[in-house]
Amino acid sequence: MKLISADFQNFRLLRDLRLDFSVDDNRVLTVIRAENETGKTTILTALQWAFYGDRALPGGGPGFRLHPLDWDVSESSRVPVVVTVDFETTNIRRSQRRTIRTKRLYRVVRSTEERLNGTGWERHASMVKLFHVTDAGYEPLAPPEAQIHEELPPDLREVFFTDGDRALSFIEATAGTATKRERVQKTIRSLLGLGVIEDALKHVKKAGSEINAAAQRIDSGHKMTDVVTRLQEVERDAAGLETEIEDAKNQAVRLDEAIAENQKRIETALIRGNREDLQKQVEQTARQMKKVDEQRQAAAKEHVALFRSWHLSRDLLDSIFESAFAKLNDLHDRGKIPNTTIPVLEERLSNTLCICGESLNDAEPDGKRRRRHIQRMIDGSRAADELQVVVTDLYYGARAFRHNRRADDERWLDRYSAIAPRRDELEEMAEHHGKQRRALETRLSEIEDSGLQDLRNAQRHYRERRDGFHAMRTRGETRLEGLRSDQKSLTRQRDNLLKEAKKGALVLAQLHVTQDVTSVLNSAYQRMENEELAKVSDSMNAVFLKMIGSDPEQGSIINETRISDEFDIIVFGPNRHRLNPDRDLNGASRRALTMAFVLALTKVSEVEAPNVIDTPLGMMSGYVRRSVLRTAIDESSQLILFLTRSEIADCEEILLFPTAWPDAVANSSTKWSVLLGVAIARNNSIFSWHEKSSTRRKT
Repeated sequence: MKLISADFQNFRLLRDLRLDFSVDDNRVLTVIRAENETGKTTILTALQWAFYGDRALPGGGPGFRLHPLDWDVSESSRVPVVVTVDFETTNIRRSQRRTIRTKRLYRVVRSTEERLNGTGWERHASMVKLFHVTDAGYEPLAPPEAQIHEELPPDLREVFFTDGDRALSFIEATAGTATKRERVQKTIRSLLGLGVIEDALKHVKKAGSEINAAAQRIDSGHKMTDVVTRLQEVERDAAGLETEIEDAKNQAVRLDEAIAENQKRIETALIRGNREDLQKQVEQTARQMKKVDEQRQAAAKEHVALFRSWHLSRDLLDSIFESAFAKLNDLHDRGKIPNTTIPVLEERLSNTLCICGESLNDAEPDGKRRRRHIQRMIDGSRAADELQVVVTDLYYGARAFRHNRRADDERWLDRYSAIAPRRDELEEMAEHHGKQRRALETRLSEIEDSGLQDLRNAQRHYRERRDGFHAMRTRGETRLEGLRSDQKSLTRQRDNLLKEAKKGALVLAQLHVTQDVTSVLNSAYQRMENEELAKVSDSMNAVFLKMIGSDPEQGSIINETRISDEFDIIVFGPNRHRLNPDRDLNGASRRALTMAFVLALTKVSEVEAPNVIDTPLGMMSGYVRRSVLRTAIDESSQLILFLTRSEIADCEEILLFPTAWPDAVANSSTKWSVLLGVAIARNNSIFSWHEKSSTRRKT
């Protein structure tokens, strides 16, 4: 099966676009070149939608808009969305003399309509039609889904249409070990056609149930009826459990994928900015600002108090104080201070005897006269002693001042040198926190509310549901093991009863036939799975080592890749040392390993189908990029790549100039050829270039 062309109408930014693909066996490569955000992944999604419907849309379809974002509602509120894909299939019929190849052309058209209402929209259920293209015209085929899925099974959607990032879930641990194994196992089984054997096994099982029903009609008393009834119940319960187990397994796989997708959204939200963390940082910065502001206020008060302290006066007037105290001390030495005359005279008046020995008794005439004389001396001296009082107080105050000066060694300038820089430091801290808060608030206003907490809650919910399905699967497998044991026991009882019955020989023979056929089919299934798994593993290893140019004999880091019996894709280094693809392989090697797995599946199954790959050469450069591209061309029957300009860099000679290759390279594969067409994103328009006409037309 090969894609011929595709038309897109109103599928997101693909307003009206036609792409033609190479179907030449010797010209297998078509490149769609466009920069990021210009429609490469949209084309990949649209192609998948055409074949598989809404299940191929991100998230299964709900909430995923299809109409162009800039649709003019004034023209119409209804947006028709149509994707048309022409493809061809080749039927091969071999005889002893020759091989006859018959090509058939088909057209698949999927359409829907989205109705815009205010800020929202509604989408009608999509319709798909399949036509067989003949010389007589277009012959409709029904049912279209069954015939489309026969050519492109849904389980192989990610093999035929590969997202360079999403396909890494085949090997990366972020998808979960169970998911990786289920995806690899399901992909291999589907591509190798093991589903046909599975259907045959179901058919044989159904025939066995009908034969069991016939055994009930054989006259062997109630024993046969009881045994067969119980056997049917066990088989019915076992079949129900198998369905439940398979459903739980599929649900767990889907939830693992949802967890991986949600984890990417969380990482994207964290890259844009964690709104919750930013809000916490803003609040923390505000608390720091408040604390610094309190310290600033305390430092300001201390600074003001410093200018009110006696230390400032002391240190400013220190030399003047020393000169004045020297004079006061001289007055003290000469007895001029302290002032004691009046206090002494007043003290004498409180007594009846003078210091000279004479009486001061107020009752005696001489004593009374002496008291009046002393009082006149006190009154006469009081005015003259006011200056002496001041000088006396100054003397004793100066003595206390000098005593404090000696006891306190810290000078005012030293205190100022400690307080002022601290205040300046706090001012700078306040300014820094202010800038930090404004920056955080700016970031907070620039990012949308990423709903990170909602994403984390969803992640926890997904994990809980997945673990629930894992537990359901484990319980089901345990019960199924018991039912199968009962089934074997009841089968032996039934067979013994049939042997005893006269008419039971035929039924027993029929049952033996169904058992033999089941055994043959199971053996064939296991053999195909094991043998084809080994072939896929060998092919993947050869393709991968070719891509990365690894030579085990020269001590390369990667010596071998394998698919284990548990369907794990594993990598070995020197001395069979097992490598972890997540930690031990770089991004280029992981992408190359994914492509090698996809190409090996296609090659071993001998299915001719397109490999449409979005951004396959991302994270690659130099030799590996060119080698991966050449190997992919060599291993594909039809290769359609979506590349950016940077991915094409250093690969131009492979894409456009085959005649310039060395002879050894040019002759190694007839599939390396001139590019048929390139779509170039330029100014948000998509152009296609065709080699034959060398003309460019806007489509």
